[in-house]
Amino acid sequence: MRLRSIPFLLALVIAACGGNDAAEPTPAPRVTEETPSGDVEFSTTPPPAPDDGSSPAVNSIAVDPGDGTIMVGTGPAMFIVPPGAKEGERALGTLTTPNGKGTVSGNLVMRFSGPNELLASGHPQEGNLPENLPLVRSTDHGKTWEAVPDTVEADYHELEIAGDRILAVSVDSPDILVSSDGGVNWDKRTPPSAPIDVVVDPSDPQRWAVSTEQGTFVSNDDGATWRPRDPGMGARLAWPKADALYSLDRNGKLRVSRNGGERFEDAGDVGGLPSELTTGPDGTLYAAVVGGKIRKSADGGKSWETVATLK
Repeated sequence: MRLRSIPFLLALVIAACGGNDAAEPTPAPRVTEETPSGDVEFSTTPPPAPDDGSSPAVNSIAVDPGDGTIMVGTGPAMFIVPPGAKEGERALGTLTTPNGKGTVSGNLVMRFSGPNELLASGHPQEGNLPENLPLVRSTDHGKTWEAVPDTVEADYHELEIAGDRILAVSVDSPDILVSSDGGVNWDKRTPPSAPIDVVVDPSDPQRWAVSTEQGTFVSNDDGATWRPRDPGMGARLAWPKADALYSLDRNGKLRVSRNGGERFEDAGDVGGLPSELTTGPDGTLYAAVVGGKIRKSADGGKSWETVATLK
């Protein structure tokens, strides 16, 4: 899902638990230790790779529009894929909030709102922090984080930025939440079924698409009313330009609509079972597939290559 830059204080993104088809991972236990001065010490080591060789389930992919760095959120850990790298690096960041300090790594969903402006929310790794974080932001690719002022603790598994608005989906709500003030206050829109993924037409902020277990629906009136457009269940969506609404089904088949969801046609096959779909600033498609692979397509889904592997 392509994100357009908005003013930094208003740019917010998403949040915890991801929204993929894998079972939601249990947040890692938070282990803290106080020094004699009363300060809390944290581990500086990212969560290790599993001994059984299993690959992480991807919750989010975000591409920095500045230098092309790819940030990947998974249950076990946060990954950084520097430009040109073929393997993701496990990463751990430190977080400071008005109510506590700690670390973050796994169970984050992240988005870039502009060059080097990374925002997320989710669960902490260690520290004296709440289980659900407020919205947080980083300007150094996840090494350090701070809470976005006046945002509350929440557990979103989907979020999109459209102009100066944020669309979010909470893990425990059937609604799409909409904020025009950077995530401080929210209005609700209710789709026909619980939302899995939501995107906005970049040429028309009134036109939305939402995927559900009952298929994909489109609204032309800012989420007030909806019409069924595609029967495929649980699709991941991306809408990088007006004439390219992409839908990726659970088997890895990609389809595209050139007319706002009225009709879809085959566009390609991602080459694996997917859990996430997004686009880079130049319209390149990125998908996460089983096996810890991040794949990309620069030709609208006709051909795909593995850009990085997560271990």
